Amino acid sequence: MSLSLRFSSLNLQNFAAPPLASYEFDNIYSQAQWQQKTSWLRRTIAAAAPDVLLLQEVFSVDELRQLLLELGYSHFAAAAEPLLVDGHFYLQPVVAIASRYPLKQHHLPEPDAALLKALGLHHFQFSRTPLAVTVYLPGIGACDFYGVHLKSRRALTAVLEQGGSDRLGRFAACAQRGYEAAILMELVQRQQQLRGHPVVLGGDLNDDLQSGFLQPLTMAGSALQLKDSWDLWSDAPQARPATHYYGAKGSVLDYLLLSADFDALQAHSLAGVSEVHIRDQHLLKPDYQLDAYSSDHAMVTVTIQLRH
Repeated sequence: MSLSLRFSSLNLQNFAAPPLASYEFDNIYSQAQWQQKTSWLRRTIAAAAPDVLLLQEVFSVDELRQLLLELGYSHFAAAAEPLLVDGHFYLQPVVAIASRYPLKQHHLPEPDAALLKALGLHHFQFSRTPLAVTVYLPGIGACDFYGVHLKSRRALTAVLEQGGSDRLGRFAACAQRGYEAAILMELVQRQQQLRGHPVVLGGDLNDDLQSGFLQPLTMAGSALQLKDSWDLWSDAPQARPATHYYGAKGSVLDYLLLSADFDALQAHSLAGVSEVHIRDQHLLKPDYQLDAYSSDHAMVTVTIQLRH
């Protein structure tokens, strides 16, 4: 049997251990609710059994690191420290990556100042800092993983504070997400040209991958072209499950994008996609006793099969 590996992505939704709050001063889990949330997470990770796990909306970094260590993920990195206000509630969650195999965190270079000026982005920064790590995978070797959580569709506060309408604020949020996608890919491509490693980029992209704002992530003709793992799965069903619901409306917001090294149709690829699984039971048929404090996103898991 050829070796297979699994990569997963999951937005944890307000992963903040009590007595600290997330976003608002009174948004605090009770100990029982926190126990329910972490129990759900343990079961979900154990069922998916990924080798590398990309996580978003992390506030309690140390608690997450310990939980994952107990599940066999002895290698862990977080992009930054979340902002703690008045020692009581968190703002600005971070992304994290955990692995069963050794990893080394590295920092993306800063975007070129002259380029940002040419784009009219004098004060650009990512809404959540992307995380870059190299994981040393069996059968593949060094593979670069990028964990991302792009700007949401919520209106930019700065626009509203200056008297702008909600419409203008929401468009500004989409534009911010588009610039994040484009600048991120410029930096990832630069790294890949220097390092030559296979690339996996994943997380909560907060938009449909076909959106013009996300076009830079998979643009054809680029020196580094990433492809949606779903499109690389030859047995993919026609109906693609949603990964997030707003009321009854489902959207695909969570993705794992892969370099050509994982495209089985490429002659010199290392592996191919044998399955993409969307773990969404807690969204479609929730059991309140188990799922009440789970997540509002599905877990996406891609299984890759290495070439013989």
